[in-house]
Amino acid sequence: MNLQEQTNRIKKMMGLKETIEVPSDSYVTMNIKNFPKYKKEISNILQDKLRSSEGDFVKFKNSVVVGLDPFVKTPILSNDLQGLDNKYLNYMVSNGSKQFNSMLHSIFSDYYSVERKQKPKSEVVNCNPSDFKIIGPLVAKDEKSLSSYWISEKGSKVYRIVLPEECASQLDVSDRTTYVTVEPIENRIHFPKGVPEKLRGKKLGTLIYLAMIRKLGYITSNLASSAEIKMVYQDLLSNPEYNLMSLLLQQQVMVMDKNIVGDVNSIFNDFVKNKYTDKKSVRISPELKQMLGDDFTNWYESIDENPESSIDDKIKEYEGVEPKVGDTVVDTSTGKVYSYYGDWEYKGEKRFQVGNEKFEKLELPIEDRQRFKVIHRSEK
Repeated sequence: MNLQEQTNRIKKMMGLKETIEVPSDSYVTMNIKNFPKYKKEISNILQDKLRSSEGDFVKFKNSVVVGLDPFVKTPILSNDLQGLDNKYLNYMVSNGSKQFNSMLHSIFSDYYSVERKQKPKSEVVNCNPSDFKIIGPLVAKDEKSLSSYWISEKGSKVYRIVLPEECASQLDVSDRTTYVTVEPIENRIHFPKGVPEKLRGKKLGTLIYLAMIRKLGYITSNLASSAEIKMVYQDLLSNPEYNLMSLLLQQQVMVMDKNIVGDVNSIFNDFVKNKYTDKKSVRISPELKQMLGDDFTNWYESIDENPESSIDDKIKEYEGVEPKVGDTVVDTSTGKVYSYYGDWEYKGEKRFQVGNEKFEKLELPIEDRQRFKVIHRSEK
């Protein structure tokens, strides 16, 4: 038995864990594993509308959805639902009208016990995909290069995931390779194509992310991850067998290999210095906390217990500063805090978009930006 095995055995005997407890309302729990629970919450909220529909789905849907955003094609909810503080509802709205209506139909069908035609299950290939290879990286030299990989930031990297032959031979040509992209800042990782449908259920996503963590030393992500990837992150954060350390903030997550080669304190400081969070959202692995020492303690003590209580002071601090991508802003008309996602022109009209950890997204005409004030920026 080697030293690592002995250490793990002792920790198990003593009940010690290096994982972190993920709050039930964290953005990483907004994954397909927990959808049934969240769907039940929405079903309870919609009970009056379900009863009033008298078994007519169209009538039920129209009582929930009153319109469609012409720009981002997301449903506009009825007035009594728009102010509802429910992350799952907001998340499903952000996924577009097709998925939202599918959720409504599922809730309606469950309520009225309507028989639905079962979709044929996709064929799952009989192979072990764990022996994959990571090829790369290819590096984006300019904003236009590697656009087919959903890369636009200079210096971003693409790693191809080559599946073992026993799996690839059973897949369509288009599914035989997938890829992971890594942004040059904070090792922000994306999995645009995802796991081939015929390989789902084999934990391939988790295995690929683990391999990338081993290769890069650490990875980070934000709340924009898909439901499937959030499930991967929840697994990474809560499974002690992976030998990882983690830091969870209000809207971001960092997962680190315990055997990382590099300046852990520097990586931590660079990661947290431009993040907006509150104390109650912070979760950290005990070993990482001990490793960081005073760096973590000093940073944690500097965080506001309730950042919203000092918003007026923050607005004055950034007075006259126009929002840019990555800024934290407050909507002065509602008091809600968002991340600023950027602005662009659409059919001759300039728009901007903001969103937050509750999956509330707003896309508005640029004229409305004046009410959004910057309250946090990594560099002034």
